[in-house]
Amino acid sequence: EQLENKISAWGLTNVSAYPEEPFFVASFGLTKNDLSHQIDLSKSLYSAGWYYQQILKLGAGEGICSLSENYLVWDSDLFIVDPWPIIREESQHCAAFLQHRSFGNPDIVGRWERWIREILKVEPATDKEATYIPHHLWFNQTIIREMLVRLNDYYQSDDAWPLLMMKSGAEFGTFSEFWLYSSWLETHHHGFVHFYPYQEYGATTERFFDDGNGKFSRQMREYLGVAPEVLFEPTLDEMMLFIQDCYSSNLPSSLSFEASSRHIKKADATRHLEETRSRWR
Repeated sequence: EQLENKISAWGLTNVSAYPEEPFFVASFGLTKNDLSHQIDLSKSLYSAGWYYQQILKLGAGEGICSLSENYLVWDSDLFIVDPWPIIREESQHCAAFLQHRSFGNPDIVGRWERWIREILKVEPATDKEATYIPHHLWFNQTIIREMLVRLNDYYQSDDAWPLLMMKSGAEFGTFSEFWLYSSWLETHHHGFVHFYPYQEYGATTERFFDDGNGKFSRQMREYLGVAPEVLFEPTLDEMMLFIQDCYSSNLPSSLSFEASSRHIKKADATRHLEETRSRWR
């Protein structure tokens, strides 16, 4: 309701909001709570919502009747500064590698790899520089349904796939929607998505914690002359003006605004390269 009110107040006519709690009710009779209860949060690094948002990406077509066969998922914390083409000639779908494979948490990466190998029975997709966690990606509804058959096969169950995805999260401790789907593409539908090399766009992106009170937000508020007690809702033009002033001609391709405090508490050894080089850390 808050988002719908903002969409109206901002005068946006091309944005639709879908409530996540009943998203899978029409297809499977499952609410967000039904699915979240499959995870024992006392044993998890993540919140139930972190798992659930991945399932929403994979199952977007279940709750959005008018969704196209091919649809672009975009993580809401990924802010574009210097855009890249998402469609090339002959309708080639594109995405940019934005996360370097150095650093990171090897235990979590290992769990993701095991999930892909054991459930999908394919090798995890690899790149010489980057991870397959680009924070945006083209999905295809038919390919997703084809892939999810492996989930039912693995558990030898006819249960709804969102329920089995949560069950797998409990079993493996984690999963990665971007990586598992990319791995399936690389094995069975190679070329469906063209990935721009890390050096083209990933080499300049930055990732940092900012929930509206981080270093970036504080400095932009000061730059725009917005008092601390005033509601802070900068426009795109204001954001870009501030960024261009800060970076001059060396603009980053994108900025990733992490809102989870877990990113503040990370050990340096497990921080992503994009975090370590950010001026907003």
